[in-house]
Amino acid sequence: MKRCFIFFSFLLIKFSLQSQSTSFINYVDTLTSNYFNGRGYVANGHGKAAAFLSNEYREIGLDSLSRKSYLQSFKIDVNTFPKKVTLKINGKKLIPGEDFIVEPYSGSAIGVYNVSSVDLNNWKSYLSVNEKSIRNFLIFNVSEVVNKDTLSKYNEIKNILNKHYPILWVSSKKLQWSVAQFYNSYPVINIKSDVIKESITTLNIEVENEFKKSLETQNIVGKLKGKRKKTIIISAHYDHLGMMGELMFPGANDNASGVSLLLNLASYYSKKTPKYNLVFICFGAEEVGLLGSKYFVNNPLINLDDVKLLVNLDIVGTGEDGIAIVNAFEQEKATKIIGKINEKVKYFPKIKLRGQAPNSDHFWFSKKNIPALFIYTMGGVKAYHDPLDIAKTLPLNKIEELQSLIIKLVSSL
Repeated sequence: MKRCFIFFSFLLIKFSLQSQSTSFINYVDTLTSNYFNGRGYVANGHGKAAAFLSNEYREIGLDSLSRKSYLQSFKIDVNTFPKKVTLKINGKKLIPGEDFIVEPYSGSAIGVYNVSSVDLNNWKSYLSVNEKSIRNFLIFNVSEVVNKDTLSKYNEIKNILNKHYPILWVSSKKLQWSVAQFYNSYPVINIKSDVIKESITTLNIEVENEFKKSLETQNIVGKLKGKRKKTIIISAHYDHLGMMGELMFPGANDNASGVSLLLNLASYYSKKTPKYNLVFICFGAEEVGLLGSKYFVNNPLINLDDVKLLVNLDIVGTGEDGIAIVNAFEQEKATKIIGKINEKVKYFPKIKLRGQAPNSDHFWFSKKNIPALFIYTMGGVKAYHDPLDIAKTLPLNKIEELQSLIIKLVSSL
Protein backbone atom coordinates (compact mmCIF):
# COMPACT_ATOMS: atom_id res chain seq x y z
CA MET A 1 0.00 0.00 0.00
CA LYS A 2 2.85 2.39 0.88
CA ARG A 3 4.53 1.64 -2.48
CA CYS A 4 1.29 2.46 -4.33
CA PHE A 5 0.96 5.74 -2.45
CA ILE A 6 4.53 6.75 -3.34
CA PHE A 7 3.92 5.87 -6.99
CA PHE A 8 0.64 7.88 -6.99
CA SER A 9 2.44 10.86 -5.44
CA PHE A 10 5.13 10.62 -8.11
CA LEU A 11 2.47 10.68 -10.81
CA LEU A 12 0.90 13.81 -9.28
CA ILE A 13 4.26 15.59 -9.18
CA LYS A 14 5.04 14.51 -12.74
CA PHE A 15 1.62 15.68 -13.96
CA SER A 16 2.07 19.02 -12.17
CA LEU A 17 5.48 19.60 -13.80
CA GLN A 18 4.15 18.60 -17.21
CA SER A 19 1.20 20.98 -16.84
CA GLN A 20 3.52 23.78 -15.80
CA SER A 21 5.85 23.06 -18.71
CA THR A 22 2.88 23.12 -21.06
CA SER A 23 1.85 26.55 -19.78
CA PHE A 24 5.33 27.92 -20.53
CA ILE A 25 5.17 26.51 -24.05
CA ASN A 26 1.61 27.69 -24.63
CA TYR A 27 2.45 31.27 -23.72
CA VAL A 28 5.47 31.33 -26.03
CA ASP A 29 3.49 29.70 -28.86
CA THR A 30 0.69 32.23 -28.42
CA LEU A 31 2.85 35.35 -28.21
CA THR A 32 4.85 34.35 -31.30
CA SER A 33 1.78 33.57 -33.40
CA ASN A 34 0.93 35.53 -36.55
CA TYR A 35 -1.96 37.26 -34.75
CA PHE A 36 0.46 39.43 -32.75
CA ASN A 37 2.55 40.48 -35.81
CA GLY A 38 5.83 40.22 -33.92
CA ARG A 39 4.47 42.37 -31.05
CA GLY A 40 5.75 45.47 -32.81
CA TYR A 41 4.30 48.65 -34.29
CA VAL A 42 2.79 47.37 -37.53
CA ALA A 43 -0.85 46.21 -37.53
CA ASN A 44 -1.10 47.07 -33.81
CA GLY A 45 0.96 44.06 -32.73
CA HIS A 46 1.97 45.77 -29.49
CA GLY A 47 -1.64 46.68 -28.71
CA LYS A 48 -2.91 43.15 -29.33
CA ALA A 49 -0.21 41.76 -27.05
CA ALA A 50 -1.08 44.28 -24.32
CA ALA A 51 -4.76 43.31 -24.51
CA PHE A 52 -3.88 39.62 -24.24
CA LEU A 53 -1.61 40.19 -21.25
CA SER A 54 -4.20 42.35 -19.49
CA ASN A 55 -6.67 39.49 -19.83
CA GLU A 56 -4.11 37.04 -18.42
CA TYR A 57 -3.49 39.35 -15.45
CA ARG A 58 -7.25 39.39 -14.85
CA GLU A 59 -7.54 35.60 -15.11
CA ILE A 60 -4.63 35.10 -12.72
CA GLY A 61 -6.23 37.52 -10.25
CA LEU A 62 -3.73 40.36 -10.12
CA ASP A 63 -4.89 43.71 -8.77
CA SER A 64 -4.55 46.75 -11.02
CA LEU A 65 -2.73 49.82 -9.71
CA SER A 66 -5.29 52.19 -11.17
CA ARG A 67 -9.07 52.00 -11.23
CA LYS A 68 -9.17 51.94 -15.01
CA SER A 69 -6.98 49.01 -16.09
CA TYR A 70 -3.61 47.31 -15.91
CA LEU A 71 -2.31 49.61 -18.64
CA GLN A 72 0.08 52.50 -18.13
CA SER A 73 0.02 54.39 -21.41
CA PHE A 74 2.82 56.51 -22.86
CA LYS A 75 3.80 57.79 -26.30
CA ILE A 76 6.75 56.99 -28.56
CA ASP A 77 8.11 57.90 -31.98
CA VAL A 78 8.85 54.87 -34.13
CA ASN A 79 9.80 54.11 -37.74
CA THR A 80 7.90 51.24 -39.40
CA PHE A 81 7.70 49.32 -42.68
CA PRO A 82 4.06 48.25 -43.09
CA LYS A 83 4.16 47.62 -46.85
CA LYS A 84 5.94 45.02 -48.97
CA VAL A 85 9.74 45.17 -48.89
CA THR A 86 11.41 43.84 -52.06
CA LEU A 87 14.90 43.93 -53.51
CA LYS A 88 16.21 42.68 -56.87
CA ILE A 89 19.85 42.78 -57.93
CA ASN A 90 20.54 42.27 -61.62
CA GLY A 91 16.97 41.03 -61.92
CA LYS A 92 17.30 38.37 -59.19
CA LYS A 93 14.83 38.66 -56.31
CA LEU A 94 16.44 38.43 -52.87
CA ILE A 95 14.88 37.00 -49.70
CA PRO A 96 14.23 39.51 -46.89
CA GLY A 97 15.67 38.44 -43.56
CA GLU A 98 17.84 35.82 -45.23
CA ASP A 99 19.70 37.75 -47.94
CA PHE A 100 19.13 41.32 -46.76
CA ILE A 101 17.45 43.57 -44.23
CA VAL A 102 16.47 47.22 -44.28
CA GLU A 103 18.09 49.29 -41.55
CA PRO A 104 15.32 50.33 -39.12
CA TYR A 105 16.03 54.06 -39.57
CA SER A 106 15.63 53.84 -43.35
CA GLY A 107 13.50 56.13 -45.45
CA SER A 108 11.69 55.17 -48.65
CA ALA A 109 13.01 54.23 -52.09
CA ILE A 110 11.00 52.80 -54.99
CA GLY A 111 12.23 52.03 -58.49
CA VAL A 112 15.30 51.03 -60.49
CA TYR A 113 18.68 52.42 -59.45
CA ASN A 114 22.20 52.42 -60.80
CA VAL A 115 24.98 51.56 -58.39
CA SER A 116 28.33 53.16 -57.60
CA SER A 117 31.09 51.82 -55.36
CA VAL A 118 32.34 54.37 -52.85
CA ASP A 119 35.98 55.34 -52.97
CA LEU A 120 37.15 56.19 -49.45
CA ASN A 121 39.68 58.60 -50.85
CA ASN A 122 37.17 60.46 -53.00
CA TRP A 123 33.89 60.13 -51.14
CA LYS A 124 33.32 63.90 -50.81
CA SER A 125 32.72 64.11 -54.56
CA TYR A 126 29.32 62.50 -53.93
CA LEU A 127 28.24 65.50 -51.89
CA SER A 128 27.68 67.45 -55.13
CA VAL A 129 24.15 66.10 -55.30
CA ASN A 130 21.79 66.61 -58.19
CA GLU A 131 18.50 64.97 -59.09
CA LYS A 132 20.17 62.52 -61.47
CA SER A 133 22.79 61.31 -58.99
CA ILE A 134 20.14 60.42 -56.40
CA ARG A 135 19.12 57.58 -58.74
CA ASN A 136 22.35 55.89 -57.64
CA PHE A 137 22.73 53.44 -54.79
CA LEU A 138 26.14 53.84 -53.17
CA ILE A 139 27.83 50.53 -52.38
CA PHE A 140 29.96 50.09 -49.27
CA ASN A 141 31.61 46.67 -49.43
CA VAL A 142 32.99 46.02 -45.94
CA SER A 143 32.99 42.22 -46.15
CA GLU A 144 36.81 42.13 -46.26
CA VAL A 145 37.38 44.91 -43.72
CA VAL A 146 38.85 43.63 -40.46
CA ASN A 147 40.48 46.82 -39.20
CA LYS A 148 38.21 48.54 -36.65
CA ASP A 149 39.46 52.01 -37.53
CA THR A 150 38.72 51.47 -41.22
CA LEU A 151 35.26 50.09 -40.45
CA SER A 152 34.57 53.05 -38.19
CA LYS A 153 35.58 55.40 -41.00
CA TYR A 154 33.26 53.59 -43.42
CA ASN A 155 30.39 53.97 -40.96
CA GLU A 156 31.08 57.65 -40.50
CA ILE A 157 31.09 58.25 -44.26
CA LYS A 158 27.99 56.11 -44.69
CA ASN A 159 26.06 58.22 -42.19
CA ILE A 160 27.07 61.43 -43.98
CA LEU A 161 26.21 60.18 -47.48
CA ASN A 162 22.93 58.57 -46.36
CA LYS A 163 21.52 62.08 -46.00
CA HIS A 164 21.81 62.35 -49.79
CA TYR A 165 21.78 58.78 -51.16
CA PRO A 166 20.40 55.31 -50.55
CA ILE A 167 23.15 52.94 -49.37
CA LEU A 168 23.90 49.27 -50.02
CA TRP A 169 26.04 47.93 -47.14
CA VAL A 170 27.69 44.63 -48.10
CA SER A 171 28.96 42.65 -45.11
CA SER A 172 29.78 39.11 -44.01
CA LYS A 173 28.22 39.71 -40.58
CA LYS A 174 24.99 38.10 -39.47
CA LEU A 175 21.84 40.03 -40.37
CA GLN A 176 20.10 41.44 -37.30
CA TRP A 177 17.27 43.94 -37.02
CA SER A 178 16.08 46.47 -34.45
CA VAL A 179 13.65 49.40 -34.09
CA ALA A 180 14.40 53.11 -34.64
CA GLN A 181 12.92 56.27 -33.13
CA PHE A 182 13.87 58.35 -36.21
CA TYR A 183 14.30 57.98 -39.96
CA ASN A 184 16.61 59.25 -42.68
CA SER A 185 15.59 60.47 -46.12
CA TYR A 186 16.94 57.36 -47.84
CA PRO A 187 17.27 53.68 -46.96
CA VAL A 188 20.32 51.68 -45.95
CA ILE A 189 20.13 48.07 -47.11
CA ASN A 190 22.32 45.52 -45.33
CA ILE A 191 23.10 42.62 -47.65
CA LYS A 192 25.10 39.45 -47.09
CA SER A 193 28.33 39.35 -49.06
CA ASP A 194 27.83 35.77 -50.27
CA VAL A 195 24.69 36.90 -52.13
CA ILE A 196 26.80 39.02 -54.47
CA LYS A 197 27.97 36.62 -57.18
CA GLU A 198 28.75 39.19 -59.88
CA SER A 199 29.14 42.91 -60.45
CA ILE A 200 25.96 44.81 -59.69
CA THR A 201 24.58 46.71 -62.65
CA THR A 202 21.02 47.49 -61.60
CA LEU A 203 19.11 47.46 -58.35
CA ASN A 204 15.32 47.33 -58.16
CA ILE A 205 13.89 48.23 -54.78
CA GLU A 206 10.54 48.75 -53.12
CA VAL A 207 10.82 50.07 -49.57
CA GLU A 208 8.33 52.48 -48.06
CA ASN A 209 8.62 53.58 -44.46
CA GLU A 210 5.88 55.03 -42.26
CA PHE A 211 7.05 57.17 -39.38
CA LYS A 212 4.64 57.13 -36.44
CA LYS A 213 4.96 60.14 -34.18
CA SER A 214 3.50 60.09 -30.66
CA LEU A 215 2.19 56.55 -31.04
CA GLU A 216 0.46 55.40 -27.87
CA THR A 217 1.78 52.19 -26.36
CA GLN A 218 1.77 50.83 -22.82
CA ASN A 219 3.23 48.97 -19.86
CA ILE A 220 1.07 46.29 -18.21
CA VAL A 221 1.22 46.46 -14.42
CA GLY A 222 -0.42 44.22 -11.80
CA LYS A 223 0.03 43.56 -8.09
CA LEU A 224 -0.39 40.95 -5.37
CA LYS A 225 -0.53 42.21 -1.79
CA GLY A 226 2.02 40.63 0.55
CA LYS A 227 2.50 40.29 4.27
CA ARG A 228 5.10 43.05 4.51
CA LYS A 229 5.36 46.65 3.33
CA LYS A 230 8.32 46.17 0.99
CA THR A 231 7.84 45.40 -2.70
CA ILE A 232 9.55 43.07 -5.13
CA ILE A 233 9.09 43.73 -8.84
CA ILE A 234 9.19 40.96 -11.45
CA SER A 235 9.54 42.42 -14.94
CA ALA A 236 9.88 41.36 -18.57
CA HIS A 237 9.40 43.31 -21.78
CA TYR A 238 6.64 42.03 -24.06
CA ASP A 239 7.32 44.03 -27.22
CA HIS A 240 9.54 42.84 -30.06
CA LEU A 241 10.59 43.98 -33.54
CA GLY A 242 7.30 43.42 -35.34
CA MET A 243 7.21 43.38 -39.14
CA MET A 244 9.53 44.39 -41.95
CA GLY A 245 7.07 44.30 -44.82
CA GLU A 246 5.67 40.75 -44.87
CA LEU A 247 8.55 39.39 -42.78
CA MET A 248 7.72 38.81 -39.11
CA PHE A 249 10.18 38.69 -36.24
CA PRO A 250 8.47 36.33 -33.72
CA GLY A 251 10.72 37.01 -30.69
CA ALA A 252 10.35 33.66 -28.92
CA ASN A 253 13.43 33.89 -26.71
CA ASP A 254 13.40 37.69 -26.85
CA ASN A 255 11.16 37.98 -24.98
CA ALA A 256 8.12 35.74 -25.08
CA SER A 257 10.18 33.47 -22.80
CA GLY A 258 10.53 36.16 -20.12
CA VAL A 259 6.84 37.07 -20.29
CA SER A 260 5.92 33.38 -20.01
CA LEU A 261 8.04 33.05 -16.87
CA LEU A 262 6.56 36.23 -15.40
CA LEU A 263 2.99 34.98 -15.95
CA ASN A 264 3.81 31.61 -14.40
CA LEU A 265 5.35 33.31 -11.37
CA ALA A 266 2.26 35.50 -11.04
CA SER A 267 0.05 32.41 -11.20
CA TYR A 268 2.18 30.64 -8.57
CA TYR A 269 2.01 33.54 -6.11
CA SER A 270 -1.69 34.18 -6.71
CA LYS A 271 -2.45 30.94 -4.86
CA LYS A 272 -0.71 32.05 -1.65
CA THR A 273 -0.05 35.31 0.18
CA PRO A 274 3.54 36.30 -0.70
CA LYS A 275 6.10 37.49 1.83
CA TYR A 276 6.36 40.90 0.14
CA ASN A 277 4.09 42.91 -2.13
CA LEU A 278 4.72 41.63 -5.64
CA VAL A 279 4.39 43.89 -8.67
CA PHE A 280 4.47 42.31 -12.13
CA ILE A 281 5.36 44.62 -15.01
CA CYS A 282 5.40 43.73 -18.70
CA PHE A 283 7.27 46.68 -20.17
CA GLY A 284 6.50 48.11 -23.59
CA ALA A 285 8.92 49.69 -26.07
CA GLU A 286 12.03 47.99 -24.70
CA GLU A 287 13.19 47.32 -28.25
CA VAL A 288 12.74 51.02 -29.11
CA GLY A 289 15.25 52.06 -26.43
CA LEU A 290 14.09 50.88 -22.97
CA LEU A 291 11.30 53.47 -23.17
CA GLY A 292 8.62 51.69 -21.13
CA SER A 293 10.84 51.19 -18.08
CA LYS A 294 12.16 54.73 -18.39
CA TYR A 295 8.60 56.05 -18.38
CA PHE A 296 7.68 53.92 -15.37
CA VAL A 297 10.55 55.11 -13.14
CA ASN A 298 9.74 58.72 -14.06
CA ASN A 299 5.99 58.16 -13.54
CA PRO A 300 5.86 55.39 -10.94
CA LEU A 301 2.58 53.75 -9.96
CA ILE A 302 4.15 52.58 -6.68
CA ASN A 303 6.45 54.08 -4.07
CA LEU A 304 9.87 53.25 -5.48
CA ASP A 305 11.44 53.73 -2.04
CA ASP A 306 9.62 50.56 -0.97
CA VAL A 307 11.21 48.42 -3.69
CA LYS A 308 13.46 45.80 -2.12
CA LEU A 309 14.52 44.31 -5.47
CA LEU A 310 13.56 44.23 -9.13
CA VAL A 311 14.21 40.96 -11.00
CA ASN A 312 14.14 41.55 -14.76
CA LEU A 313 13.71 38.53 -17.05
CA ASP A 314 14.82 38.85 -20.67
CA ILE A 315 15.91 35.95 -22.93
CA VAL A 316 15.35 33.00 -20.57
CA GLY A 317 14.40 30.22 -22.99
CA THR A 318 17.62 28.17 -22.73
CA GLY A 319 20.06 27.64 -19.84
CA GLU A 320 22.10 24.51 -20.47
CA ASP A 321 25.24 26.67 -20.22
CA GLY A 322 23.99 28.50 -17.14
CA ILE A 323 22.64 31.96 -16.36
CA ALA A 324 24.10 35.45 -16.34
CA ILE A 325 23.32 38.12 -13.75
CA VAL A 326 23.69 41.77 -14.77
CA ASN A 327 24.21 44.22 -11.86
CA ALA A 328 25.67 41.28 -9.90
CA PHE A 329 28.39 43.38 -8.25
CA GLU A 330 26.02 46.26 -7.45
CA GLN A 331 23.56 43.81 -5.82
CA GLU A 332 26.04 41.60 -4.06
CA LYS A 333 23.67 40.32 -1.36
CA ALA A 334 21.00 39.05 -3.78
CA THR A 335 23.70 37.62 -6.05
CA LYS A 336 25.24 35.66 -3.18
CA ILE A 337 21.83 34.28 -2.26
CA ILE A 338 21.34 33.07 -5.83
CA GLY A 339 24.81 31.48 -5.78
CA LYS A 340 24.12 29.63 -2.51
CA ILE A 341 20.75 28.39 -3.77
CA ASN A 342 22.27 27.09 -7.00
CA GLU A 343 25.20 25.52 -5.16
CA LYS A 344 22.73 23.56 -3.07
CA VAL A 345 20.21 22.48 -5.74
CA LYS A 346 22.52 22.63 -8.81
CA TYR A 347 19.98 24.04 -11.25
CA PHE A 348 22.62 25.59 -13.53
CA PRO A 349 26.22 24.56 -14.33
CA LYS A 350 27.48 28.14 -14.26
CA ILE A 351 26.50 31.60 -13.04
CA LYS A 352 28.20 34.42 -14.95
CA LEU A 353 28.47 37.67 -13.01
CA ARG A 354 28.34 40.96 -14.89
CA GLY A 355 28.41 44.61 -13.89
CA GLN A 356 25.89 47.28 -14.72
CA ALA A 357 24.88 47.53 -18.39
CA PRO A 358 22.08 49.37 -20.24
CA ASN A 359 20.95 46.20 -22.01
CA SER A 360 17.43 45.71 -20.62
CA ASP A 361 14.72 47.26 -18.47
CA HIS A 362 16.53 46.95 -15.14
CA PHE A 363 18.79 49.84 -16.24
CA TRP A 364 16.60 52.84 -15.40
CA PHE A 365 15.87 51.44 -11.94
CA SER A 366 19.61 51.13 -11.31
CA LYS A 367 20.11 54.72 -12.44
CA LYS A 368 17.75 55.79 -9.66
CA ASN A 369 19.57 53.57 -7.14
CA ILE A 370 16.68 51.12 -6.94
CA PRO A 371 18.03 47.59 -6.35
CA ALA A 372 17.72 45.67 -9.62
CA LEU A 373 19.02 42.49 -11.25
CA PHE A 374 18.73 41.32 -14.84
CA ILE A 375 18.85 37.56 -15.38
CA TYR A 376 19.21 35.84 -18.74
CA THR A 377 20.06 32.26 -19.72
CA MET A 378 23.02 31.01 -21.76
CA GLY A 379 23.48 28.28 -24.35
CA GLY A 380 21.26 26.63 -26.91
CA VAL A 381 19.80 28.51 -29.84
CA LYS A 382 21.73 31.45 -31.27
CA ALA A 383 18.81 33.23 -32.97
CA TYR A 384 18.65 36.87 -31.88
CA HIS A 385 16.84 39.81 -33.50
CA ASP A 386 16.22 37.73 -36.59
CA PRO A 387 13.27 35.77 -38.06
CA LEU A 388 14.64 32.47 -36.70
CA ASP A 389 13.81 33.31 -33.06
CA ILE A 390 10.78 31.02 -33.17
CA ALA A 391 8.87 28.96 -30.62
CA LYS A 392 9.47 25.64 -32.40
CA THR A 393 13.24 25.66 -31.81
CA LEU A 394 13.26 27.28 -28.36
CA PRO A 395 13.94 24.48 -25.85
CA LEU A 396 12.62 26.09 -22.63
CA ASN A 397 14.62 23.30 -20.98
CA LYS A 398 15.65 25.23 -17.87
CA ILE A 399 12.76 27.63 -17.39
CA GLU A 400 11.20 25.62 -14.54
CA GLU A 401 14.53 25.61 -12.71
CA LEU A 402 14.81 29.37 -13.16
CA GLN A 403 11.29 29.83 -11.80
CA SER A 404 12.18 27.75 -8.76
CA LEU A 405 15.40 29.73 -8.29
CA ILE A 406 13.50 33.03 -8.30
CA ILE A 407 10.91 31.71 -5.86
CA LYS A 408 13.68 30.62 -3.48
CA LEU A 409 15.42 34.00 -3.91
CA VAL A 410 12.26 35.93 -3.02
CA SER A 411 11.65 33.82 0.09
CA SER A 412 15.29 34.32 1.18
CA LEU A 413 15.36 38.12 0.93
